[in-house]
Amino acid sequence: MKKGNFVSQEELLALIERVEARSLKEGDGQLIKAVFEKTRLIEQMAKEGKITSKRQLRRLMVIPRPERSGE
Repeated sequence: MKKGNFVSQEELLALIERVEARSLKEGDGQLIKAVFEKTRLIEQMAKEGKITSKRQLRRLMVIPRPERSGE
């Protein structure tokens, strides 16, 4: 996948700022959902012993950019 298909660290930090300021914008809900789903997946895989390296963990932590409705 291309880098443009993933959420950048800067975008995640901006999302955190919007959450703290209580000023979410359109699409933030999908992004928050994607972050939580990815966190749950990583947690489950760690419990099952399926994450065997830091490299694998880094790959798992990448969050695909959610598709916007209407596109």
